[in-house]
Parts: sequence; C-alpha cells; structure tokens
Amino acid sequence: MNAPLLVTFVGVPGSGKTYFATRLTERLHAVRLNSDAMRLAIFGSLDAIEKAYQERPRQVNSYVFGAMDYVARELLHAGTSVVYEGIQRTKSDRTHMEQLAGAAGARIVLVSVTVDEEVAINRTINRPADRQTRQFDEAKAREVVTHFREHTEPFDDLNYVINIDGTHTFAEQYASFQAQLSQPTVS
Repeated sequence: MNAPLLVTFVGVPGSGKTYFATRLTERLHAVRLNSDAMRLAIFGSLDAIEKAYQERPRQVNSYVFGAMDYVARELLHAGTSVVYEGIQRTKSDRTHMEQLAGAAGARIVLVSVTVDEEVAINRTINRPADRQTRQFDEAKAREVVTHFREHTEPFDDLNYVINIDGTHTFAEQYASFQAQLSQPTVS
C-alpha cells in the first residue's frame, strides 16, 4: 500500500490555492481541509470571525489549525490522503507539517502556487464571499496580499516543494504536479 499524501500550500491570497486544492482533492480521492471553511464552522459567521480576530490574546488560528491537525492526523493514520489548505508561511509551520506527516508515515508535499501580485489582488477583490473565502475591498486586498508576500519565509532548502503556476488551467497544473511528484527530489 502506498503511503498517504499530506499536501499543503504556500501562496498569497488570490494565487489559486483553493482552485487547485479543490480539483486536486478529487483526483487524489483525498479529504480536503480548508482553513477558511474550518474557521467558519468553528465561529459560525464571518462577523464572529472578525470579532474573534480583534480579541487579545488572539486564539482564532489556534482553534482552527488545532482542529485541522487533529482531523488530518486521524485521516493520515487511516491511510487517507489529505489536502491541507492552510498557508505554511514559516519554517516552523512547515516543520510542524513534516512532523504531522512523519508521525503518520505519510508523504508530505508543499505546493507553492504563484501568480503576479496584481492578479492575486484582483482575484481577492472580485471573488464572491462564501463559506470558504472572504472578499476584500482593494485596500484590504493589497494589505493582505502584501502581508503574506512579505512574511513568507523562504523554502529553498526543501526537497518536497512542487511549484504551480496559478494562472494555468487545472489540467496544466495537474500535469505539472504529477511530473514534479514523480521526480526523486520530491519526497
């Protein structure tokens, strides 16, 4: 039996992570865990999430990622691949994901989805708000995209990164994903 995959992401809001993750989940017959959807499930409404973000100490992400980690761990131990749709911006975030995968005997893959910053900003402004995504006005979109870009730590030394162009069709992205996944350096 092949080891399950733990697929996780890095990329600014609007880069196309959800677009790719949703379709990849179907192809892998995996379970997708989306941090925005989990946040809404825990807090109940977008207003409650915004209120929780204002509280000090801010616990929003502790609750969300604690719940996602628990579910991911259970699924991986059961042999089910997981598409973990949370942004792994820091080295400590990625080390945590490595440990989660390793404890379950899973293979970790970090998908880096990239697009031009203006494309990401425009997508963030124009996407409809729903259970998985929040919509921002232009000022907030620029602030959020810039924040994520500036606060994402490099990952040049990782051997499990797959690079995806967020402007390509899913068919092109998936072909690239498969080709990179089969390379011996992606483990």
